[in-house]
Amino acid sequence: MMLQINWDNPIIKEDEIMAIQPSDLDSFYMSGDSYTKTNIFFVLLASYHHYSDMGKSDCTAHLSFLMAYYLFIALTPPGSQQLAKQYIQQAVLLYPTDEYRRWQDLIEKGN
Repeated sequence: MMLQINWDNPIIKEDEIMAIQPSDLDSFYMSGDSYTKTNIFFVLLASYHHYSDMGKSDCTAHLSFLMAYYLFIALTPPGSQQLAKQYIQQAVLLYPTDEYRRWQDLIEKGN
């Protein structure tokens, strides 16, 4: 899936969220400039809060997973492991899939 962001309305559509995979974030990161590489995280975060407020636990969990992945693998800012750990724990709490649990174990080991 080619990730498209509407910067004027940075909430990702609900029907697109579950289709986003880590490889989509990798592609977005590789093709973006420093502005878009950083701001995609904030689009994910804004979408996370939007769907969390609506009580959409599956969307919120997947966005938590995507944020954890993006922080831990692509961005790696200072404190990336600690930040990613919080988001992946939230994903597992909301919607405990095997994939989220595997990533939780990986993130716990550190980068």
